[in-house]
Amino acid sequence: MGDWMDPRVPVITQDNRRTHSTIICCLNTHMIVSHAHKLIFTHIPKNAGTSIRAWFERWVPDADEIPNLDKHMTPHHVHTRHLDNYTHFAVVRNPYDRLLSQYNFHVERHEQYLKPKSKLRNKEWANEKYNELKQGFSNWLTDPYPIADREAKWYDYRWCPQSLWCTPDTHILKFETLEQDFKWVQDKVGNNVEDAGLQRLNITTSDNDHRTSANRVLLAPHRELTLSHLLVDFKRFGYAPDFDRAS
Repeated sequence: MGDWMDPRVPVITQDNRRTHSTIICCLNTHMIVSHAHKLIFTHIPKNAGTSIRAWFERWVPDADEIPNLDKHMTPHHVHTRHLDNYTHFAVVRNPYDRLLSQYNFHVERHEQYLKPKSKLRNKEWANEKYNELKQGFSNWLTDPYPIADREAKWYDYRWCPQSLWCTPDTHILKFETLEQDFKWVQDKVGNNVEDAGLQRLNITTSDNDHRTSANRVLLAPHRELTLSHLLVDFKRFGYAPDFDRAS
């Protein structure tokens, strides 16, 4: 769930990674690692993960995938001893914004599926999921939904706290201050003078800011439900549960 690749996009190789005009990460299946810098990226869905993975592919020569570890798995799944002394880092985000982003991402993605030239336009499952999504944010948030079903994934991305992806030793970057926080990663791998930072990839065009009037209306009826699942994230990462983003 979260980041999908178009199979028609050409693979970025070691030879063309720095000259490819549109960088879209081809390391998109498993957890990504740099052994030279002993650095592992923990990819929490809808937290700029595609942008970070694309940056690794372009600027980290030894960027590689860890076999048998899905890209959205947690550090707790890394049982390889030679990785014990590696540093994990992750991006976290205001939980309200992340819920809005997840919903809007799926709406926009399924709208693409159903466009006239899409090969998925006549697929029953694509139409059924889109019709469910169009019932609105509240329905998506409160009702069982196939794309976030426990039978389809090893956990529900709506209600799995971001804290689950973070050990006490995980280095935390904030989505809201990512340009500044990402300098830690750039310094860690040896910042290249040509590196212009992260590209904005796999984003939604919708407004995911929980502070806007429209989004407050969407979120307010579900504040108790949200806090019952995600209060640990508000407390651990310093976000305000009263809809006002904290630094």
